[in-house]
Amino acid sequence: MMISGKKRFTSVLVTAIGMGTVFVIIFPIIWLLMSSFKDSTELFAYPLHFFPKEFTFKSYESVIASGFFTYVKNSLFLAVVGTAITLVISSMCGYALAIYRHDIPYTNKVFGIFLLGTLIPGEILTIAQFSVISELHLYNNIWGVILPVVTTTTGIFMYRQHYMSIPLSLAESARLDGASEFQIFRSIMLPLGSSVTVTLTIFSFMWRWNDYILPLMVLSDQKKFTIQIAIKSYIGMMGVNWNAILSSSIISILPLIIIFMFLQKYITGGIVATGVKG
Repeated sequence: MMISGKKRFTSVLVTAIGMGTVFVIIFPIIWLLMSSFKDSTELFAYPLHFFPKEFTFKSYESVIASGFFTYVKNSLFLAVVGTAITLVISSMCGYALAIYRHDIPYTNKVFGIFLLGTLIPGEILTIAQFSVISELHLYNNIWGVILPVVTTTTGIFMYRQHYMSIPLSLAESARLDGASEFQIFRSIMLPLGSSVTVTLTIFSFMWRWNDYILPLMVLSDQKKFTIQIAIKSYIGMMGVNWNAILSSSIISILPLIIIFMFLQKYITGGIVATGVKG
């Protein structure tokens, strides 16, 4: 009975801590949502109140009328295309580094060089990226934001670690049956890494959707702005349009919430799949 009581107390305590943590994380988002339906006078009224006295959609109507969905479209193109290219490069590179680690000399050293690249400060990388973008005449071009970051060490690492958990005999049997390397990769290895693919898809989409620094440096034409730069534009010399910032922020996080709702169950499996040592 004593052990059962301790287990019950521990279970209640862990549940309470978990619920408290969820509340701390979720409450600011709910407050943001409620505030987006307040008018400008009510937004800064004192004392503060959680629910709007009168729900209004004026801020959303103003943001939509200003062409905000053009910025959403630009961010969507950036995130979707960039993620697709990242998945192709990361899966192929991870496959080569895992399958041929015993056949091709210095394969592990090459992977080590990739990992060393993560130690370089982001500011230095951004400066180097901008120099390359200028030389390639991709300034003020959405491809100038996509191409410099399509290769990610995180993605390569995730695929490599997962492929290393798959027996090499599987690929060798396919070769004996006459399958080409691309057929082995496409029909056998890539489907077995579906959990990693989904996890990297979520992470990559988030990175590109929320990216601010690189689009700010590369894009100068307002029609090509991404959603994060558009939100920043509501802060001007004449003041801050808080209503527009709140409503546009809600619109900007909706795609991420939808993606997590449908794909979150794959994240744990993808992370576990990359934790295999080899």
